[in-house]
Amino acid sequence: MRYTTDIVVIDLEATCPSEDQGNNTIDRSSIIEIGAVRLDRRSLEITETFSELVRPEDYPIVPFITDITGISPDMVKDKDTFDVVGRKFLEWYGPRNKAIIAAFGAYYDIPLLRKECARYGLDYRTHIAGGAFDLRAVATAWLATNNHRTSGLTLNSILEKMDLADRFTAHRAVEDAKAAAAVLQLHHLGRALD
Repeated sequence: MRYTTDIVVIDLEATCPSEDQGNNTIDRSSIIEIGAVRLDRRSLEITETFSELVRPEDYPIVPFITDITGISPDMVKDKDTFDVVGRKFLEWYGPRNKAIIAAFGAYYDIPLLRKECARYGLDYRTHIAGGAFDLRAVATAWLATNNHRTSGLTLNSILEKMDLADRFTAHRAVEDAKAAAAVLQLHHLGRALD
């Protein structure tokens, strides 16, 4: 399989004001970590990584977020806010049309990234064109082809079915980005690359 551009797989960790996740919409979330990997368009090998913690300004890190992600308020207290980290990420991502952005469950990460870029006046569209490639669809296709159930699955449960779960630490952004990249690699290449 060959793509016309490189693929940047992104994962975000975020905080929110409430443990009631049904109410934790994008509008009530702040990015606390950006992780991304760039995959070569031909080989699907990881060629670069991006990983930065972000000090949130709107919603502090609450204990249940620390329990999920392992990211504590202490870990981000001296880190840059999104205006700096977001700019670094967009510069790392590169110019528009040189890569396609992808995420596992793009319905949350990509709109949250757009929202934070807009809040800080960062020009998302100069770098990232169009929509995102949702790797959940790729995982669903692989699961169906391999006679697995395809509903109600998380990235971790999919990795378990792909026999990849022990290779990644869940809920840290760059690890989740690598895990989502492995889903794409396994689907196209029949194996996840190291």
